[in-house]
Amino acid sequence: MMITNGSFESALSKKTLLYLDKQLVVRSSDDGDTGGVRLIGQIDLTNGDAMADALHKKWARPGTGTVDVAELQFIDLYGLRALALLSDVPLGRPIRLHNVRPGLRKLLTLLDWPAFTIG
Repeated sequence: MMITNGSFESALSKKTLLYLDKQLVVRSSDDGDTGGVRLIGQIDLTNGDAMADALHKKWARPGTGTVDVAELQFIDLYGLRALALLSDVPLGRPIRLHNVRPGLRKLLTLLDWPAFTIG
């Protein structure tokens, strides 16, 4: 085990760190072309663009990835907008969100953005 930013991380982990700051960790699986990422922490005005840049570099085409938001504690409208722009709707496919908590599900339902699908 090694310590990264105060957290224990396995040196043999199959997850790749895409982005890290005081509020947010973005991890990707190394298992091929699935494009799956996991967001852990909080996304807001201070890190929304950096998170979007990390995902943009990960995904070869807009809208190709899935996002696990089970451990996402907070996201403001700026963060949602940053994610939505990665979908490239109407030309691309929507971002697929997995493990969406009830509060975020309600917000996405109210906003009715075609950039997201909940799965």
